[in-house]
Amino acid sequence: MNAFRIFALSLILLLGSYAAGEPFQNLGIGGGGAMYVPVCSPHDHKLMFVACDMGGVYRSTDGGLNWRMLDKRELRNANACPMAFDSKKAERIYAASGATVKVTDDRGEHWRVLDGKAPWEKSAGVTALSEDPLHAGTLFVGTKDGAWFGNAESGWTSCGIKGAIVGFAFAERAKAPAAFIGAAGGIYRSDDGGKSWQDANEGLPFRDVRGFCGSSDTASGSCTLYCTLPGKDEGGRYTGGVYVSRDDGKSWQSAMGEGINVSLGKQDQYGVDSVAQYQFIATVRGLPGTVYVTTRGTGYHPPYHWTVFRSDDFGAHWKYCYTGDPRERERNVEVGWLTLDTNWGFGGPADGFGVCRNDANIAMFTNNGELYITRDGAKTWQCAYSHHVGSEPWKAGDTWKSCGLEVTSCWHYDFDPHDPKRAYICFTDIGFVRSEDGGESWRYGVKGSPWRNSFYQIAFDPERPGVIYAACANQHDIPTWTNVDRPKAAGGVCLSEDYGVSWKPVSSGLPAAPVTSIAVDLRSPAASRVLYVTSFGHGVFKSSDGGTSWKEASNGLGTAENKHVYSVKFGPDGALYCSVTAKRQDRSFLDGSGLYRSSDGGGNWTLISPNLHWAGDFDFDPRDAKVIYLTAASGPGHTEGGLYKTIDGGTHWKRIIKDADLPQELSSYAHAFFVSVDPRRPDRVFFSAHTHGLFVSDNVGGTWREVKDIPFTAVSRVSFDPRDKEMIYVTTFGGGIWKGVVK
Repeated sequence: MNAFRIFALSLILLLGSYAAGEPFQNLGIGGGGAMYVPVCSPHDHKLMFVACDMGGVYRSTDGGLNWRMLDKRELRNANACPMAFDSKKAERIYAASGATVKVTDDRGEHWRVLDGKAPWEKSAGVTALSEDPLHAGTLFVGTKDGAWFGNAESGWTSCGIKGAIVGFAFAERAKAPAAFIGAAGGIYRSDDGGKSWQDANEGLPFRDVRGFCGSSDTASGSCTLYCTLPGKDEGGRYTGGVYVSRDDGKSWQSAMGEGINVSLGKQDQYGVDSVAQYQFIATVRGLPGTVYVTTRGTGYHPPYHWTVFRSDDFGAHWKYCYTGDPRERERNVEVGWLTLDTNWGFGGPADGFGVCRNDANIAMFTNNGELYITRDGAKTWQCAYSHHVGSEPWKAGDTWKSCGLEVTSCWHYDFDPHDPKRAYICFTDIGFVRSEDGGESWRYGVKGSPWRNSFYQIAFDPERPGVIYAACANQHDIPTWTNVDRPKAAGGVCLSEDYGVSWKPVSSGLPAAPVTSIAVDLRSPAASRVLYVTSFGHGVFKSSDGGTSWKEASNGLGTAENKHVYSVKFGPDGALYCSVTAKRQDRSFLDGSGLYRSSDGGGNWTLISPNLHWAGDFDFDPRDAKVIYLTAASGPGHTEGGLYKTIDGGTHWKRIIKDADLPQELSSYAHAFFVSVDPRRPDRVFFSAHTHGLFVSDNVGGTWREVKDIPFTAVSRVSFDPRDKEMIYVTTFGGGIWKGVVK
């Protein structure tokens, strides 16, 4: 085991325990979601940042060994633009959240809006940031609509360039400095600090620039520029790819030198592109001849695979330097659990790539689930999204521990009622994981399931240890906006008889549609266990033989047009309840959404809630079956979001939280899908909204306070530790699982 891994393991041991009173701790298996714009501070190479597709922004102060999510009010939704570091002040960093530019003066712990009246605030979003290295305090801002330069004190000047901005570069010399812009419409140069700009595209075969960077030679003052263009097959000849200018943008030449992939046509069925495409390109200050570029690949095996190429002679010669498939002899990527337990293709090509601005040895690669870091110039890459637990060599089925980089969407955190050391997490995209040590470490656990994308819920047999039923689907993210239009993929029910180690489908009679919820009738005999499931788009189905066969039980449930059943469960009165969520057609919602009750085992259903358009999940006061809480989300034309409560079994309802009651700085509307009553003290109720975070009431919903220790916005359910009355576990839609104590 190398020294780097020994150090990482020591940190795991130090961080493994949790004491009451500490901030909420991120836990899980790590990674699993798309990551973008990785950056490393040129002032402190241990300070790194990465952003995910679901809004979270993560910070590391130990070189990527461990990560901590920034608070949602400090910085979120910053995945479209890399951060920019001040050239003089190590503490100052700039970041973009949508169209808002923020700045920190404490190395990224706290952020404030740079200029609330910036002229680009109505743009489609900021895409590039850079400080002028020769004029400290002058910031260049690129958006999808154009570019500006200046600062909050002196004001902002438009560069007069239209279209999406890709990046900035500067000729860092005292005499005749120059600034450069790479844009979707080409390359531009300014010799007067940004006041006027000229075309700098001579030699480029076309002008739709994808990536752009530059480096100045600190000795000679010369500036080398690089850009990436779409790869094209022009008469059987490769055109496009990487171009270089070694004369301040006056002329450009192809940098598709020896060793780089210029293949035409897919080399096999696994090629992403039929013509090699290049995207992210990066160089470092003072080394203009050294450049990295990412590619998506035209085949599976080297040199056609998706990889990173590096050149140290201005693109005359290249060498691929990122190979991770364990079956390749020359692989140099220390792959994590996603590759070992699924396949090398899970994360795919680069979604983000960054090189430390003053150290070509440090680079960061992100994709649709993973982060890898090199610290030796791409000779080797280390897994930086999970910590391995155990001995080498790493293999499928090993246990893993979170390093704080949790970018997953998860629905349930469950404790095994038969074995307190066993815990389980139901996920979107990565399916299911299990723990045998009380949640300290995790194993991937979808073996045997034909539906591995999403495990929406599990249910335990009350008498048979190890027997677990799972609601599964290959369609994710139900009931969010993008997935309430229609069923889009298959799903079903799986059974495990070995504590979730392996699964088998038990779906005879079920539609080939997502199953989002499952309930076990605890009164039924073990030999003929009665189960109920929600088949999204089709209704509730019932099994009287432990899942061997299923029959529909949906009379009166929803409408003919809306059978988007979502959550089914038994109430304290023994009756069966089911929520029907939204059925969306474009921006309109059909009727039928709400909470339904059946007193005859699913034979007949009655609507007991208000007529809503986008109902979510619900929960009960265990002391009184007539006390029910129901969530709803707002949609176009229907401001119904929030929390509803009945104390008479549904005859009357009161909306106890509405959109306007929630923090308006986070969102003006509520997408609320979940409510959780603490069974250990039922006066305590947790309400969550994907738009606003987590809230708690200690008086059955009379008053509420925000749980601000959860840094992520899109909170889902709360689970309760049967061994610890104070501890809660919070699942999120894109921010993993959080463990802690509510203050």
